[in-house]
Amino acid sequence: MTGIDFKDTIVVRSTNKGTSTITGPVIPSEFMGLQDKTIDNNRLKLAGDLWIMSAKGTTKIKLSEMQEPKKVDLKGHYISTGKGTGRIRL
Repeated sequence: MTGIDFKDTIVVRSTNKGTSTITGPVIPSEFMGLQDKTIDNNRLKLAGDLWIMSAKGTTKIKLSEMQEPKKVDLKGHYISTGKGTGRIRL
């Protein structure tokens, strides 16, 4: 049995309300990836040290004082599968 290599597949997408089509290889999505994170960091550096409103607009925090989110290690945790009846350990 052979598998499909999705990098070489040709995809047809419709554009302009379905009146025209584009054919070409699959382009990998960089949503929430390393490239997207670097673009966001570069945009924040261009903006400078901004004030960010929080807590329903009653508190101000400087952008430079914001903490970076910590990456959580998911090893050993369980995720539910199916209709919530099964589970898999990561």
